[in-house]
Amino acid sequence: MSALAHGGDGAHDGQTVPLRTVVERRGLGLRVLVPPPGPEEPRIRWAVVSELPDPVPYLNGRELLLTAGVDMSATPAAVRRYVTGLVEAGVSVLGFGVTPVHDAVPPALIAQCRGQGLPLLEVPGETPFVAVGQAVGEELERLHVADVRRLGEAHRALAKAVTAAAPTDRAIRTLSQALDCWVALVGDRLLTHARSVPALTDEVTELIAKLRAPHGPRSAKARMRADEVFLHAVGEDPRPRDVLLLGRPTPFGMTDRAVLGTAVALLGLLLRSDRRAEPVPGRLLTRLLLETGRGDDLAPLLAELVPGAGATLRVLRACWAGRGAPPPLADPAPLFGTGLVEAVEGGVRAVVADLGAAAEHLSGLEELRGDGWLAALSGPARPAELPAADRQASSLLVRARAMGEPLVWPERADPFSAVIDAERARAAARSLLGPLSEDTDAARSLRETLRAWLARHGNWDRAAADLGSHRNSVRYRIGRIERDLHVDLTDPEHRMRLWFALSWLESEGG
Repeated sequence: MSALAHGGDGAHDGQTVPLRTVVERRGLGLRVLVPPPGPEEPRIRWAVVSELPDPVPYLNGRELLLTAGVDMSATPAAVRRYVTGLVEAGVSVLGFGVTPVHDAVPPALIAQCRGQGLPLLEVPGETPFVAVGQAVGEELERLHVADVRRLGEAHRALAKAVTAAAPTDRAIRTLSQALDCWVALVGDRLLTHARSVPALTDEVTELIAKLRAPHGPRSAKARMRADEVFLHAVGEDPRPRDVLLLGRPTPFGMTDRAVLGTAVALLGLLLRSDRRAEPVPGRLLTRLLLETGRGDDLAPLLAELVPGAGATLRVLRACWAGRGAPPPLADPAPLFGTGLVEAVEGGVRAVVADLGAAAEHLSGLEELRGDGWLAALSGPARPAELPAADRQASSLLVRARAMGEPLVWPERADPFSAVIDAERARAAARSLLGPLSEDTDAARSLRETLRAWLARHGNWDRAAADLGSHRNSVRYRIGRIERDLHVDLTDPEHRMRLWFALSWLESEGG
């Protein structure tokens, strides 16, 4: 039995604790009257108290349901219906509190729980229900803290894996160790693996083919003998994608899938970087943060890589404005004050700490200017918002080049933002820009040319210099834009409309 998903696996299993952990808590005095019917131990999502004759409509499953039997009917038929309802609702365990209503757990309830396979606990009179709920909550919190720690350790290990001589192989081994499973990366053939990979079944082979196909599903799950197997596509359309497979007997939880998501993003960039012969850790992680939106996954790493990093960060874009060719940047971290720097077309981009007010940043930008770099800085952004901040910095750099001075994203609120509906404005921007709004390399190149040309007020030479292109290339692209959009760029109203359209389109998240 397999499941395919285009955006994810669709699972939402929350944190749970095993029944044994609660029963063995000192001071509660819980006694197991009906043990679990099989070898699999029940897991508890939360403890709830209900004295309703039929609590089923208020249950979500996997609860430890606590009751003192206040309104419980003593008739065998009613007790049977009560237990049947709890079993069908997915209740993990029933806890019955003795005294003051019942001196002992009713025998009919014990018999029905045993007959229908519902574990039953006796809660002594001196143990308040709130203490049982608190115990479950504390165990859940302990597991959450452990998961956060494990997630951070796994992310740090994956990030360090890209410093290895064979970063893809190292990342695969790191993922295998972090999730305690076998891992394989498959393309036209087996590319690399960690631990012993079992022979693939026909079903899994078919799923690999579906995930490799352009525009196919992104992930899938299947059972392969004793193992649960998770498959995830690595890479982007339109080229055939590689597929990451991992398997183990126990299911993959939410923390496991968070680690997997980061590994998939890293592997995608690694494989792309391998083709470019550019396995440089700082560049790779910068690209991961600014292109995938997985900043929250890498938050534990940011404090190590970005000095002074807090809850928010900023993105810096800079271009060489000094004399001659830009100097080689073998180690750009000291110059830009961060380990997350990537050389891009036309300059560099970096993730830097948020120092607060714009004035705090301007002195640093002026120092960069003294070293020959003209820079623009985005507004503050949480790690997951860094791709949008990168677009801010990129568009602001165009203005900075036109003005010849460093700029920081304005802190004051745009008065138009208060009266313009953002979604409708972006829809209008996409309509005005037509084919230029598409997410393709050609469309992005035309948008960049249009923004630079508008920022330079139609000056061909300055726009060409900003873009690093020949002025005839700029003329050709602007002419193409006029033809494609049916506009006259000598008309100031058309220029204004397209400038606003570009600004609103670039403000779109994701």
